[in-house]
Amino acid sequence: MNNLKIQSSWQSFQWKVKALFENDHLIEVGDLIDNGNGSYILPIEVKKHTKYEALARLLPRNIVFGNIKVEIQLYDTENGLSSSEEIAKLFEAAFEGNAIFRDVKVAQDITGTLHNFVRFEPVVLQFFNDDLSDYNGNWSGLAMDIARDELFNEYAEMGVHFCTAPHEKAINPIKNDH
Repeated sequence: MNNLKIQSSWQSFQWKVKALFENDHLIEVGDLIDNGNGSYILPIEVKKHTKYEALARLLPRNIVFGNIKVEIQLYDTENGLSSSEEIAKLFEAAFEGNAIFRDVKVAQDITGTLHNFVRFEPVVLQFFNDDLSDYNGNWSGLAMDIARDELFNEYAEMGVHFCTAPHEKAINPIKNDH
């Protein structure tokens, strides 16, 4: 009875996923990585691309246990892609040739988590929209606003951030090198 402990739900989840794929030599489920702020990463390496593609479509990206979140990150070791890199390629393909799109940057934070930054040109999009708060009735905004708030908001949980590329004439009261 001295060894009796209650296991956390997220740890049990990791063990269940590991058990499910234990006999599959093409899949390796890693240990939970504490990402801080009540979140964990569960890395899963997939050694065959077709298997990776299937799991990328089937597995949930985030599982919530009360106030704890577990993010599943898939890695395609056959092609050297992670689910984060795959998402970056999808956004690059979707906006290829679009003049308001600049690029997608992939960056890793201090916890090792990959983030995609979909960057748009610093231009104002504007159209008539019966907006009574605007003298001309226009809606005005940035491409990142539409992408983040309207079209692709569910990708925020997958580490995708929509932003505006730097503008050389932007008013910036804080002078920095970024």
